[in-house]
Amino acid sequence: RATRVEPPLRNPCQVYGKVEHIGAELMIGAIASGAADAKLSHIGSKIAVRSALAHMQADPRAVRDATSTASAASAQKLYRAVVSSVLRQIRAAAFDHVASTRSFAASLAVFAAEPGGLAAMQIGNGLIVSRGRDSDYALIFENESLKTGFADTYVTCEDVQDAMRVGVAPGPVGFLCVASETLSPLSLRPQDGMPRKRFFRQLDRYASIAPSDTEVHRGIRSFLRSEQVNGSLDDDLGLALCGYRAQGELFSAAAE
Repeated sequence: RATRVEPPLRNPCQVYGKVEHIGAELMIGAIASGAADAKLSHIGSKIAVRSALAHMQADPRAVRDATSTASAASAQKLYRAVVSSVLRQIRAAAFDHVASTRSFAASLAVFAAEPGGLAAMQIGNGLIVSRGRDSDYALIFENESLKTGFADTYVTCEDVQDAMRVGVAPGPVGFLCVASETLSPLSLRPQDGMPRKRFFRQLDRYASIAPSDTEVHRGIRSFLRSEQVNGSLDDDLGLALCGYRAQGELFSAAAE
């Protein structure tokens, strides 16, 4: 489930997120964060997320090829097609709004996960953290965006397919968190940029013990509105959580 939290008097929100099930075992989701200086980026964020997930829902075989074997080549092929679909929709929106494509600039993080593995893609800033059954929390992509120039990369940039980062991880996927860059200062250690275990354990519990997606959603909202978190936020935040369950339901998920 993806959760959006808006600071007071910030309108419209430039962050958008969504999570979807494909069958009983496969989950897909995306978080997009609009560029602050792009006047239609709040629309660009929604277009990026919706068109990315629509493409993946229309081609579940390609998604499963990327996740079931955690194949880097299959993931690259999948996400190149996803980004092409996103760009087509943004160009169509630019035509409809008589605006430049840059007006819709947004970063984008997309994931597909099932028991066999995880395949993720990131354009620009963002945060994707996973946990295997017996492993610590780990970043799918190193948090070096400010050093390498990824901070200025958006879905509307030229050669965006060459700039996107694609990563895979073998399963089982015990926990997955995808968030906009706003969450990084709270959730990553300043000394090395690695995930704070105490922070992600709280989110992990919401995803793993909640009896339904609705309860996951409620837990995320309660956490993000707490003084610990909301009092430290200066910008819009998008957050998606997924948890793997070995018995019965394979995943519970929520996005705000």
